[in-house]
Amino acid sequence: MSKFKSAAICLSLACALAMPANATTIVVTNTNDSGPGSLRQALAIANDGDTIDAAGVSGVITLTSGQLLVEKRVTINGAGADVLAVDGNATSSVFQIGTGATAPTVAISGLTIRNAQGGFGGGILNGSGATLTITNSTISGNTAAFGGGIFNSGPLTIANTTVTGNTASEGGGIYSNGSLTIINSTISGNTVNSDGGGIFNIGTAAITNSTLSSNSASFGGGIFTIGTVEIGDSVLKAGASGVNIANDGGTVTSLGYNLSSDDGGGFLTGPGDQINTDPLLGPLQDNGGPTFTHALLPGSPAIDMGDPNFTPPPFFDQRGSGSSRVVNGRIDIGSFEVQTQTGA
Repeated sequence: MSKFKSAAICLSLACALAMPANATTIVVTNTNDSGPGSLRQALAIANDGDTIDAAGVSGVITLTSGQLLVEKRVTINGAGADVLAVDGNATSSVFQIGTGATAPTVAISGLTIRNAQGGFGGGILNGSGATLTITNSTISGNTAAFGGGIFNSGPLTIANTTVTGNTASEGGGIYSNGSLTIINSTISGNTVNSDGGGIFNIGTAAITNSTLSSNSASFGGGIFTIGTVEIGDSVLKAGASGVNIANDGGTVTSLGYNLSSDDGGGFLTGPGDQINTDPLLGPLQDNGGPTFTHALLPGSPAIDMGDPNFTPPPFFDQRGSGSSRVVNGRIDIGSFEVQTQTGA
């Protein structure tokens, strides 16, 4: 990824997290569905610019009175995707960001969002015009008609996050008709019975330094697009059904240095692109850090084959601090960086 694109994404994350000087921190103290100290209560009393801090809470918040509505410009910080989960109880989505009357800017970090169900966005519905940034989180085991994990109608940035095991009719992992940016993330094991196992895109999507693996669909197992997609420094490994990239009247542009297990729909013709090549990925598992990742196995053709001109940020791979983004002088393709020197 170019220095310009990296800096732009970094700036967008910083802006999403910016708070006014009079912002308040509201502390979540328990895993109750509602009442004093609950996440729901914190959202109800929050004002624009507030931070909702759940970093001291561990376990599972099981929703028993419906989804959590986020109408204010807030930052929600969890204790870590491996520490705190919000469970939709298989009856509702977890978060709805904005309504027809509100379009807030929201940041969510350090949570697992799981076992939720909705018509649009099983785990999260990002409403029209709302701006959402998701970092260091896991979106898993959610179900919807459109967007099993996330349904997006506004600007959405996903970083250092795993979207896995979600199901839908269209857009198993993500259904987006807005603006979608994915960086340093894993989209894995999502399924649909129609189009877009990993991602169904009608709007614009930019995918960099990410791994899309084992997503399945009738058409477009990894990505199905009617809109515009740019992809670079990313791994695409086909699932049980559906090609990695399917384009139905949209535009797909390679930014280079991608690795695809199939021909990438004929779109991966940029510098350093590798097609019809097994990326040699390990299973989705705990490889360190708060979210599961696919490690690059020894001999993987993704190792040290990313953009030779890459300049941080990001400084770390998906796992975060302690897992440098560049080792051995050149970035690896995908969201995972092998931390041992090759040829040493």
